[in-house]
Amino acid sequence: MENKIAIKDVFMVSYVGDELIQHRTSIFIDGNVIAKVGDTDPENRFSGSDLVIEGKNLIAIPGLINLHSHAGPTAIRGLAEDLRLSEWLKKYVNPAHMVLTADDAEVDYELSYLEMIKSGITHVLDLYRFPQVGINVANRTGIRTTIAPYTSDVYEGFEKPETAVRDVEKYHEFKGLGRVWAGFEHISYCSESCLLSISKAAKENGTGIHTHEFETLDFVENVVKAYGKRPLSVFKEFGMLNSNLILAHCVWPTPEELRIIAESGISVSHNPVSNMKLASGIAPVPEMLRLGINVGLGTDGVKENNRLDIFQEMKVASLMQRVAYEKAQLMKAEEVFKMATVNGSRALRMKSGELREGYLADVVLLDSRAPNLNPLYEDNVISQVVFAAHPGNVKHVIVDGKLVVENGKSVNIDEDRVVEKALKRGKELLKKIG
Repeated sequence: MENKIAIKDVFMVSYVGDELIQHRTSIFIDGNVIAKVGDTDPENRFSGSDLVIEGKNLIAIPGLINLHSHAGPTAIRGLAEDLRLSEWLKKYVNPAHMVLTADDAEVDYELSYLEMIKSGITHVLDLYRFPQVGINVANRTGIRTTIAPYTSDVYEGFEKPETAVRDVEKYHEFKGLGRVWAGFEHISYCSESCLLSISKAAKENGTGIHTHEFETLDFVENVVKAYGKRPLSVFKEFGMLNSNLILAHCVWPTPEELRIIAESGISVSHNPVSNMKLASGIAPVPEMLRLGINVGLGTDGVKENNRLDIFQEMKVASLMQRVAYEKAQLMKAEEVFKMATVNGSRALRMKSGELREGYLADVVLLDSRAPNLNPLYEDNVISQVVFAAHPGNVKHVIVDGKLVVENGKSVNIDEDRVVEKALKRGKELLKKIG
């Protein structure tokens, strides 16, 4: 495997600090970091590289960060349709979790991580089960993953607190490309002892905590019924109201709760397509950003989105706010691009999300000759990336300094085998849940 990669004369689009850089340059990778951005000696600048990628017809962007997803259950993708969240969970999702095995989860991880890496997603925060299985699949696929186990001691079919704590203790540091953070499904899915266990595990092992919150008004009410107080008060009671916390959705916080989220340093994963599909509502993202809340983008899972595509999330995140507020100036391309790269990396505490010297070599190369990206000019590249690009434009993907997608195909994974295995296992799982 190449240790030194040069991307020659590519058009780069990336934040470097607070500045969005859009210009033609060369990128040099040494090991798993970006060693240099810019030209060196014209005569010898590529002579020491193990691999030289001609960038003339490519656009380089940082690897996209999926700040909230569920690798599965993939079996119900395209079947769990046309329901609001509470109905959808009861009819499809919880029954699938009740019968899910580690072998089923492996198939889910394989299919989802293959789709993500081919879509330019280089790191995912995955709220799912059997994290050791997910870490193994991530290492085979070549995608970074931070897995927060679904945890519940109220409902069956989720990770038990003692199992989740053990996994956090064992895998909180990266094992190759994967690690485990603390996580749970919803506050109302956990007893007080469960929340205490999760909070303690995160504190003792220095991890983040990931969960859903304020996704629907029903779920907020469930927290009030279970604990007699609103969600942020529960987080505070159990020592979670701080910058370790990453909340998915945040559709229905009050203005005062938004202020507390901002003051507490909590990050938010905005999942616009899922929120629209399940009729959950429109998150007040412009207000979050105005308050200085760190907001990234997530796809949610295949079962509630059908696609694991951050290009789609960037576009929809912008457009849904414009129509909600009737303001065409809201959520400009530069802002949602930053959410998909810099902000997601910040939430995950990674030195990534920027094509910058010393940063992790997670790079996505898009085909600038694709019809949907043209005509392409130097002053419209960011708009084309956000509003026109799709996963089919992903030409090459580099993660941790290694080429993992080449000419649109996985370097490490037999794609046909993964699809066939997912189809077979999906049918078997559907039979089990009736």
